[in-house]
Amino acid sequence: MAPKILSLFALFTLVTMTFSMAQASSPTQIALSSYGNTKIDLAWDEKDQMIRTWTEFSNFDPSDGSFDMQIVQKETGKVVSESSINVMTTSTNSSVDFNSFVLYMVNAHDICQNEEFDASTMAWQECNPLTGDYIMQVSTNDGSVVGSTEFTIVDTRA
Repeated sequence: MAPKILSLFALFTLVTMTFSMAQASSPTQIALSSYGNTKIDLAWDEKDQMIRTWTEFSNFDPSDGSFDMQIVQKETGKVVSESSINVMTTSTNSSVDFNSFVLYMVNAHDICQNEEFDASTMAWQECNPLTGDYIMQVSTNDGSVVGSTEFTIVDTRA
């Protein structure tokens, strides 16, 4: 009986060590999945204009610091918004897998073509918003790993 238990323990230890070593040597991966609405209509004054993505980070080394998020207007390639996503973890492992929501609130400052637009004094109609398809990208600091998802902005106020 003891040899079987010892063999099982040794096998479990070997599998655990192999999995840990494989995970540590695996490259960082980022996967974004749309969560909720992916079409924002600027006519929805009373509705939520937030883009939500479920983001899965795999094999991330916490010493790398943070990730970057960019919102890109697909047709022009123009980056309309950038921010840093700080990663906080209490794990002592060298590599961490975790999931998180990444959010972006559509706002006039980012999508207006009228550079003199002032949201505090001007109506949205004066903004001349750049509607169409956008991409939310989440990447490592050095840009070597990128995950993305698309959303659309429309304006039916015409």
